[in-house]
Amino acid sequence: MGTFEGAPAVLEAGGVLEAGPGEWVDRSIADDPLLALLVTVVEQHGYQCRIISGDQVEITRPGRDAPLQMWLTNLRQWVAREPREEWAAVVSDFVGSLIATTEVDEEDELDLEDYGLVRPLLRTRLYADDFQVGPGEIVRRPVAPGLIEILVVDRPTSLMLVRADMAAAWPVSADEAFRAAYDNVRRDGPLEVESELFDGVRLSTLHGETAYVTAHAVWVGDYPVTGPEGVLVTVPVQGVIHAAPIRGMDVLNAMDLLIKIAWSGYQEGPRSVSPNVYWWQEGTPLLLAGAVEPGEESLSVKITAEFQDLLERLAQD
Repeated sequence: MGTFEGAPAVLEAGGVLEAGPGEWVDRSIADDPLLALLVTVVEQHGYQCRIISGDQVEITRPGRDAPLQMWLTNLRQWVAREPREEWAAVVSDFVGSLIATTEVDEEDELDLEDYGLVRPLLRTRLYADDFQVGPGEIVRRPVAPGLIEILVVDRPTSLMLVRADMAAAWPVSADEAFRAAYDNVRRDGPLEVESELFDGVRLSTLHGETAYVTAHAVWVGDYPVTGPEGVLVTVPVQGVIHAAPIRGMDVLNAMDLLIKIAWSGYQEGPRSVSPNVYWWQEGTPLLLAGAVEPGEESLSVKITAEFQDLLERLAQD
């Protein structure tokens, strides 16, 4: 069964809401207009909705073995772009697509313990290291501070996060499974690269018709986006990578530009990943260059010791 993706939403804490047809139990959650609309749409599909927290709901239907987990941040980011009168259409499309996709995947059952069948379907992509899902451990590993990569199965109509108990039945290690996922993402083809100059900074945007764009950040040096000291990289959302080459002290302008672009994309979403700026260089994994956080009047950026060493070295050249 697939897991509906998302991240923290913006509800006040206040107990659990059980919603039968038209029945609210917790008024503090019922006051959220988006949740009220969500519950109505879920019920129209013949499901019942239970609010687990401000981050998560689960929906059930008689005869199902287990509830479906639904996360709400992506939905909130989508409706934030639309006037209130359009929310019903957005929620209806969101819920309808997720339910339809899950039901199709359940009908097309796959033996997930058969590694020979699953291997060609393995993919990976990046998430924030605080990414939350429903019950059960998933197969993940750190990429850089603030970033993890998660192993997924690429189903015909959806992607499914690989659970640890599922992978435990395979005759390979997690590292081998990730290598297979890398190979599969690469075989899907390269990303498109679009480059422009902004105040002397060559900004490249990598994107493509794939759900696994962010996986390419791990081997971003394969693309013509690097400088003598590597490249600064951001992955603000699923679906796009921004990169700027490191060329002398121009790196300061590149850093400033990427911070602004990454923060804007991360805040707007949907499917936000990270506002941070990372440093890729040949022969090393991704390193955190600057951790980006909102300040009282502007963004706050904490430069790492590794990146500070690079800046000092470049200043002396």
